[in-house]
Amino acid sequence: MIRPFVTKLHVRGLMVAMALLAVSCPVTLAQSPDELKELREELEKSRELIERLSNRVEQLEKRGTTSGAPTGDPGDMGARFDEQDERLEELENTLFDLDTRVGDRAIVHAFDAEELDIGGFITQSFTLSTGQDDSNASFNQTLVEILIKAKIDEKWDFFTALGFLREADLDFTNRNEPDFRPHANRVPQIIAWANYRQSDAFNLQIGRFVTPHGIINIEHFPPVLLDINQPQFLRPFSGETIFQNFTIGAQVHGKVFLGANDEDELQYNVYAGAFADNPEEIRVGGRVGYTFGDSGFTLGVNYMHGRREGRGPGALGGLSIVGSRSLTNNDFNVVGADILYDKGRLLWKNEFFISLEEGLENRIGFYTQPAWRINDKWSTFYRFDYLDPGQSLGHSTEHVLGVNFLPNDNIRLRAEYIFKQLNNPSADVGIFQLSATLSF
Repeated sequence: MIRPFVTKLHVRGLMVAMALLAVSCPVTLAQSPDELKELREELEKSRELIERLSNRVEQLEKRGTTSGAPTGDPGDMGARFDEQDERLEELENTLFDLDTRVGDRAIVHAFDAEELDIGGFITQSFTLSTGQDDSNASFNQTLVEILIKAKIDEKWDFFTALGFLREADLDFTNRNEPDFRPHANRVPQIIAWANYRQSDAFNLQIGRFVTPHGIINIEHFPPVLLDINQPQFLRPFSGETIFQNFTIGAQVHGKVFLGANDEDELQYNVYAGAFADNPEEIRVGGRVGYTFGDSGFTLGVNYMHGRREGRGPGALGGLSIVGSRSLTNNDFNVVGADILYDKGRLLWKNEFFISLEEGLENRIGFYTQPAWRINDKWSTFYRFDYLDPGQSLGHSTEHVLGVNFLPNDNIRLRAEYIFKQLNNPSADVGIFQLSATLSF
């Protein structure tokens, strides 16, 4: 009675070993770092179990051939056989599941990094503008970004965002009949940095990074934004109206937990670097934010000092004012504050910035954006947005009413209406926009 069962164990052991060989190859790209760690642990446990079972089979074979019958209580021996049989069944099911998850998909190897993550997203928008004299519509923007992050070791990380953008800017030169410019093909290096982490409280980042001011500029990525159109003072993307969207240089950043039970969080960023259009001018600035426990409130203060040379706000693209490009050559100081409330169903973002221009008109931009999460899939928001870019370009106000639908965590669909009020000369424009962002 023993030998058929031993043979069965032997065959199953060989089958399990072959399954292990099939899934012990490098793990595919689709797995996250935590999943990869779990897979490795499961495989290691499976190998140990197979080794123990193999040794047990050899012992049973020897005992079966030398004595011809098992020793001990037959009922106990049968129970042990049944237990081992169940364990082999469970192991086979586990390995089958691992093999299904790994499959025969393509494999990506990092040269020297300990971990490598790749993701990205695509955003498509359709926009209809209604001026006083005429209306125009266009599939005006297709944006693809590829995101790559590598863990070099316990201290060093690398990250880059590569963008591929086709965009037809909405032009308000004719205020009564805004139209779309020809599609421009833009392939920017959006972000690329290396980060050294000493602790939560001290990180050093070098490269091209998002300028750490306010709320929405730091959030940056469309998959998490209710509106793909950033507030007016952050346009043109990636330029500068009040401060630049991106900085090339270095920053020190971190967070410290405070309070009686470490329930509060202090965040800080201090940087020095250049704006792409003014590479010879070094700008310095920073932000300090404080989160009050689980109250939902985060307050931030911002400062920057720099010099503008050669360009003004420029021909502001997207949905902002389009004016003549004027030359500047002056120092400036930006001060700002931001208030975020995020708790329960209410998400409320507020930012105010003023650029004190030496010898020129100051620039002012602010918005308030309350949003209500109706449920896990639906949310709605309103934004009041004001910009005065100085330099006699006039000011503009936007009222934005929108709704978001998330059929799953990786898809965000948006519909919104923008009522834009311009002056110099005065004009009102209505804009309907549909957009979708799919991320992976």
